[in-house]
Amino acid sequence: MLIVRLSCLILPLLLLAAACTRISCAQAPAPSTAEPSPQQRLLAQLSALADKEPRHVGVLYTAAKVAAGIRDQVQALAWLDRLEQVGLGDELDPDDFAGIAEAPAYRERVERFSRAARPLGVASLWAETRCRDLLPEGTAWDARRNELLISSGRQRNVFAIKPDGTCRAVVPAPEGKLLAVLGMAVDAASDTLWVASSAAPFMRDPQPGEAGTARLTQLDLASGRVLASHLLSGGVLLNDLAIAADGSIYVSESRAGRVYRLRPQGAELEAIVPPNTLEGPNGIAALANGDLLVADFHGLWRIASPSAPQPAVHRLVTPNGVYLGGFDGLARAGDRVIGVQNLVGRARIWSLTLDADAAAVSAAQVLLRGHADFRNPTTGAIAGDRFLFVADPNVQTALPTGGVTPLPDGRTGHRILALPIRNLY
Repeated sequence: MLIVRLSCLILPLLLLAAACTRISCAQAPAPSTAEPSPQQRLLAQLSALADKEPRHVGVLYTAAKVAAGIRDQVQALAWLDRLEQVGLGDELDPDDFAGIAEAPAYRERVERFSRAARPLGVASLWAETRCRDLLPEGTAWDARRNELLISSGRQRNVFAIKPDGTCRAVVPAPEGKLLAVLGMAVDAASDTLWVASSAAPFMRDPQPGEAGTARLTQLDLASGRVLASHLLSGGVLLNDLAIAADGSIYVSESRAGRVYRLRPQGAELEAIVPPNTLEGPNGIAALANGDLLVADFHGLWRIASPSAPQPAVHRLVTPNGVYLGGFDGLARAGDRVIGVQNLVGRARIWSLTLDADAAAVSAAQVLLRGHADFRNPTTGAIAGDRFLFVADPNVQTALPTGGVTPLPDGRTGHRILALPIRNLY
């Protein structure tokens, strides 16, 4: 299977796209006759990759999005036509195509993609939060307190949400020591929460020396006290994490395409794969057999025996070649993995079944798409027989000049949806 490493090409775009989900990014100016812009050079490179992997949905969608961002309607429509032939399986995300939103030809394509991917699945409202200005990303379930934990990139904290929507900050203000909080995982045995936080332009009160740093932090859930904190510097971006059966913590590092491990009672993080092994890795899950499942731009990857000196890394084969790249969050539910795919389209929630050797995805089922509340859902948490997730992280975005856009009229905060998964395992 052809895999082209694109860390110097795609990864900066993925990081920019992630930032633009939280910051109101202005559209680029219309293309001129001057020297090609970085976006135009990127489009040329994406075109070369698409020639080698013509059914790579992530490449086709990204190219259409970049072309729309520079208001190159001709190119954007051409890429969308190629994407339609391959099959996206979702609606186009209007936030990705604001640069050509008024073009009748674009609106025709919007209708065609919508007709080909009608809403699917049923989710109920678990809560509408009573807190704002969070810019949430990660989620975790605290079964002991019956609370959904939501990470806040803006507030540099974790918020515990009750079913009635009430919020409380988990970490007391004097504790601090967190950056923009992204991925999280509860260790129920120790009643602690592990969080990955990374410096970001949308976090409050940036301090000198924080830029380019990231932290893996252990919090006591009863008090919010910081129990341990492990610092990485040099432009790293710790993103999502998983706890293995032996107590090891594994964290995806999106900027350099690596995965880090913190051994039980370990003093420092250690990379388990070389740089650029993966392309913008994000979601990560610990499988029952001890292997890791990691999502990146190209697809899903198995890291076999991750505690070994040189773990083997393999891209999983998917049913009928379906594109299973661009997953943000992954959560294991019994013998299935529930994932949020948000890089392409308006987002879909998938149920994934791996074969006995974890070498292939034997079944992939879309559980939910086209929900009216979707605004770039990112991650979710297994809470008994339900998958809980924030439907609309983008209902507020950070402004480049500081501050956050207001909530829509009548809203008190983010909407958390509950998706039944009782029949999946």
